[in-house]
Amino acid sequence: MEPKKLVHGYEHIVDNLRRLPRKMLLLHGKDNVTEFVLHDLCKNCFNVHKAAYFIDNPDFNCLKGVVGISTEELADIGDSARMQQSPFNQKVRSFEYQSHKKKGEPHDTVAEAIAKELGLQAYTFYTWDMKHDNHGFLVCEKNETGHPQDDVVLDGLCLLSFCPVH
Repeated sequence: MEPKKLVHGYEHIVDNLRRLPRKMLLLHGKDNVTEFVLHDLCKNCFNVHKAAYFIDNPDFNCLKGVVGISTEELADIGDSARMQQSPFNQKVRSFEYQSHKKKGEPHDTVAEAIAKELGLQAYTFYTWDMKHDNHGFLVCEKNETGHPQDDVVLDGLCLLSFCPVH
């Protein structure tokens, strides 16, 4: 990729990431802050069309689907009810597995199983530590243009850790 395009791409990501905390504060009290944040990350930062966010809680032996975003299903964002009723979101939210952390399963095995259940052909995944010994787990489609560096994506995904889980 051309250096100018790369720099412009990162400027775009940084600009969108810096605005997210303020958006999160404006959405405070809504039931689906997490959907809005993940949608913003997918669409405006990382150009990801489908993403599924899970929280792994080893203490309760649970890997639970929190939110699924399909930007194709949510072309014009803004309607909270539509976001919550999105078929992809409903499918992700219905998933509940045993904690792969507790079982000692490798991340890639879990990501493969989730991707298969969600029908994601070309996928990648990210994991990060959260408060209270929980762990974030995101499985997403790879995009055509490539993802930013993993540490940039993880920095953005960590914002999900500050969203309420319903």
